[in-house]
Amino acid sequence: MDLQDFKRLNSLLNDYTWYGWTFLQTGMGLEWDAMPGRDYFATRWMEFFRGINDGTYHRLAGAITDTAYLPRFREEVRTRLAPLLAELEAATPERGMRKIRVRIDVDKFRRYETGLKQMSSDNIIFDMIQDDDDIRDTYFIDGDPDQIRSYLIQGIRGVLDQYNSAERERIRELENALKEMEIAMVERNMLLAVKQTQQQDLALKVNEQQAEIATLAERNRALEEILTKYQQEEEADGAGADQSGPIKDGKLRMYYLYKLGFLDNAIWNDQIKYGQRAIILRKILGGGPIEQGTALRYYKLFNSMGSTELRSYEADNEHKVLDYLKSICPGVKFTKGKFVNSIRKA
Repeated sequence: MDLQDFKRLNSLLNDYTWYGWTFLQTGMGLEWDAMPGRDYFATRWMEFFRGINDGTYHRLAGAITDTAYLPRFREEVRTRLAPLLAELEAATPERGMRKIRVRIDVDKFRRYETGLKQMSSDNIIFDMIQDDDDIRDTYFIDGDPDQIRSYLIQGIRGVLDQYNSAERERIRELENALKEMEIAMVERNMLLAVKQTQQQDLALKVNEQQAEIATLAERNRALEEILTKYQQEEEADGAGADQSGPIKDGKLRMYYLYKLGFLDNAIWNDQIKYGQRAIILRKILGGGPIEQGTALRYYKLFNSMGSTELRSYEADNEHKVLDYLKSICPGVKFTKGKFVNSIRKA
């Protein structure tokens, strides 16, 4: 709540309710005296009748119902106006037009003169003073107390209705906002439910995958145990088996070549020097070890003289051997189909 707005509203309410309480305190607007009003230049009756005739009362109502105050100060306005409205509605003023007698202090005529002349011009009072010798203390106003009361009541009801309408509008706004929040909440709850369902499905899949992983891990462990046992049995069996597996030791392979006569100087052509022989043998020995079954198959192939497979292999690979030997031993003549004779002594 803004304090400055609250102060301004209370000042407006003081001015506005003054008319209703003044009407009630003056015998429903019939019993006036010469007591000063709130304005130094006007009596109480001058302020009252001028205010309800020139629109001041109506303008005060408009100021009180300014949007700056609606509906923030509804309770303050209701507290100030509701009791006055109840008093005015319960009052029983006289009906019909009356000549209401009003008076001033003639010694203060000059103070009130401008206001009196304006009220005369506005047809609020009659028998205006014509000159200084015609100064009088009593004037008359035509007025219907019941109509005056109705006018005051309508103004107050209008103010309260606007505050109530603003309050209802505010309530509608809040209700609409609440409905929108409820709709949004329902939508969020639906999305949350979908999300929870997705999370539950995901959790279920994760559990299933974890179970599958555990099963696979157990299966792998069992396979590893079987493989380890098999390897151990194979190693145990290999300790007493024949030693005809692949030869991985280079020196041992050279020894086999020696035993087979390939290192015997007597078989090598003298034109092929030791270094060239070493290169040829290193080329042969540079390959990886040959499995026993593969070696046996090759042994049978290269001893099957005249076989179609051997002729095909020689046709595809003999030139490779010749080209290689020529590159190593450029001074030796190698003849296709007889390169062994070219290497060995005649």
